[in-house]
Amino acid sequence: MDAYRSSAELVVALLAAAVVVGAIAGKLRVPYAVALLLVTLPLRTPAASVFAPSLLTVLLPTLIFEAAWHLDLAHLRRYWRPIAFLAVPGVAITAFSVAVALWLVHALPFTQALLLGAIVSATDPIAVTAAFKELSAPEELSTIVEGESLCNDGIAVVLYSAVVAVLAVQHPDTTTIVLHAAGGSVAGIVIGLAAAAIVAFGMRTVRDAPLQICASLVAAFAAYLAADRFGASGIFAALVVGVALRAFPGFPADDETTLEIDRFWGALAFIANSLVFLLLGLRIEFGRIFHEPLLALVAIAAVLVSRAVLAYGALPLLGITQRGWRGIVFLSGMRGALSLALALTIPISVPYRAEVIDAVFAVVAFTLVVQGLSIGPVLRRFRL
Repeated sequence: MDAYRSSAELVVALLAAAVVVGAIAGKLRVPYAVALLLVTLPLRTPAASVFAPSLLTVLLPTLIFEAAWHLDLAHLRRYWRPIAFLAVPGVAITAFSVAVALWLVHALPFTQALLLGAIVSATDPIAVTAAFKELSAPEELSTIVEGESLCNDGIAVVLYSAVVAVLAVQHPDTTTIVLHAAGGSVAGIVIGLAAAAIVAFGMRTVRDAPLQICASLVAAFAAYLAADRFGASGIFAALVVGVALRAFPGFPADDETTLEIDRFWGALAFIANSLVFLLLGLRIEFGRIFHEPLLALVAIAAVLVSRAVLAYGALPLLGITQRGWRGIVFLSGMRGALSLALALTIPISVPYRAEVIDAVFAVVAFTLVVQGLSIGPVLRRFRL
């Protein structure tokens, strides 16, 4: 009973801190998520141990589903090419760029460098969607950035799992990694579609708003947990449920119910975001960022260079010619809670585990703070 009471008190204290920090951040025009991180980053408290990979089993489906639920289907159809490029080839380009850069400077063996590359290869959906909720960016640009962050994290998680599996059996095989990533992604999509179809069909005659809200909650978590149980991508499953459930006819029942579902998930996502960024700041061990300065600097540089190549080199070929848009896509390459959670789940037996975690701390802290603080001024500079 005491343990439950302590956990409840911790959650209340964190949410109270989030309210205070949020109010101050709004007056200072600092992104809410970045402000939460900056406040807690220098602190070391027992609460830091609460941030564990298992925590994302509760928070990640909430944030993925809520972001997917609000994606504009018309914009998705219009901008599917840049989203798909950033989400699939973009992840591979970033992962292998980080791996090659670290291998060339002899900071890590290639396989461990590829593991680090997989962890930091994708933008964090939690960080990106939190930033964009506070900014008055064009809906089309928000769809590209949020759609990419939702999709590429599914790819990155499966890629990470494949590299860890290869390391475990001591037989590095690129073909195995690619096939494992592709299979996990497809399986997650199938599970998400199935969950959405079942819920939409089962609720087709229900007009009660609370029941439909509950059904959406069940769909999001059931898809995520089922995918995770079968070794598929839970992120893709929750993402597809959010997009498909709203696309099926008859769900929600009417506009009023849609509004109530929007409000429910909006409040839930705000709470989840607040907890994630507060605990993220508490969990990052600031001193470890400087344990391996060469490793940290090269990893950050490789992430930034690969992101610049994608934003400024590839996007114009895919029809995104607006300079301001490309700048925002570059800055939205933030890494956050998901990258940190993946790093903390690396098996103890994997060589250079500590060095990989140190580098992830550095990349997450740099991208969240520096890039997170830069998005607002760039939006204002280009009057987006």
